[in-house]
Amino acid sequence: MKIEFLNSLKSFTQEILYDSGKPCVLCGKPAGPVCSDCNDEYFFPQADRCHMCGKIIKKGKHLCDGCTAGHGPKKLSKVTAWGNYEGAWKEFIWAVKFKYQPYRLVEIGKPFSQWALTNLPPVDALVPIPMHFEREAERGFNQAEVIASLLHWELGIPLLKVLERIAPTNPQVGLTRLERLNNLKGVINLSSNSVQGLSLWLIDDVTTTGATLEAGAEALLKGGAKEVYGLCLAAGIEKSLVTPVD
Repeated sequence: MKIEFLNSLKSFTQEILYDSGKPCVLCGKPAGPVCSDCNDEYFFPQADRCHMCGKIIKKGKHLCDGCTAGHGPKKLSKVTAWGNYEGAWKEFIWAVKFKYQPYRLVEIGKPFSQWALTNLPPVDALVPIPMHFEREAERGFNQAEVIASLLHWELGIPLLKVLERIAPTNPQVGLTRLERLNNLKGVINLSSNSVQGLSLWLIDDVTTTGATLEAGAEALLKGGAKEVYGLCLAAGIEKSLVTPVD
């Protein structure tokens, strides 16, 4: 009975990840939305994620080296990220954000949603990380909100847009964790008191140091949220998992 269940689960997972009628969103092979080769190369199904920052780490570990040393975010109950922010997966996310292609996220909505369900506990609602209104007007959309909307559509979890950025911030790229925290200090606020007692998934596209997720979680917890879990499309990878290039 147990073997039959495991075989059924494996078949269901393969059906979600490898649909022979669709091309892979990353390489174009006719086994999408994510082919088995790209799943292994970018999403590391045999690896774990650091519970504090979401970084991809060796199987059996709970924390990356940086978080073990006390450098990671501390406001969230758990953080997890689907894939490694490199190569074709990074290019996909960049196309969404900077080539104005948010519609492409629909292609990975189902496998990402199912992956999230297996890696985080069920929650009362989804909350996207906010953009400042000036930057959102310039881009035309908030990618975190699009991702959260897809999760809402696929899983039926309520979506709460209760965070706001009250001031624009400098780009986070290239900043240290401390600089990122200072950059975000007092910038993300709660715009509604509707999170009292709720457990939440806090949604963003990419996490590196976890500073943005921590700033959002701090605002939600101050507003009475019970638990906050971070969920992102991508994060970094621990160096020990990177294969050296000759």
